Amino acid sequence: MSRVFIIDDDPIHQRIAQIMIGKHELFAEYNSYTEAELALEYLKENTKNAEGLPDVILLDLNMPVVDGWDFLEAFDKFQSELIKNIKIFIVTSSVDEKDRLRSQTFSFVKGFISKPLSPDVIRSTIE
Repeated sequence: MSRVFIIDDDPIHQRIAQIMIGKHELFAEYNSYTEAELALEYLKENTKNAEGLPDVILLDLNMPVVDGWDFLEAFDKFQSELIKNIKIFIVTSSVDEKDRLRSQTFSFVKGFISKPLSPDVIRSTIE
């Protein structure tokens, strides 16, 4: 089983994701961040620590201060230094096709998931 980071400023969405992950045993471990900047700092500090890095990141787009797009731009600058490939899935309530198209410009973004999450949707991120 693998590890997931949930990056979302909404504590309710985070809690729902945590409950689903735990109940359905979708990941061995998870970390939650309400601030994207803290997740970026952690990733930068652990570029060579494979066990500390997530396999999957569930990333909200609409957050204050550092939003999902800012996260992706920053991640893009150092992701080649990471010892492991991390799959990022954008999780958002946005239905804007421009967001979906923009997300495809990042090779490490593997999907665009609409809220609310379901166990099957989360399970699809590990396959």
